[in-house]
Amino acid sequence: MGHKELAAQIRNRINELRSEQVMLRTFIASDQSRWEALEKAIGELNWVLELVLAEESE
Repeated sequence: MGHKELAAQIRNRINELRSEQVMLRTFIASDQSRWEALEKAIGELNWVLELVLAEESE
């Protein structure tokens, strides 16, 4: 799997997690831990995406 394909898959997963987060907005009070877990996962995937893209540009 090339860097571009991996980056595309990571971006897609980030978008899926953000969509899930948006759907949770009305339930934030009861699902705060889930919201935080999604926020952490999105942050970690953004970090991985930056690493992949940095490798690609080298």
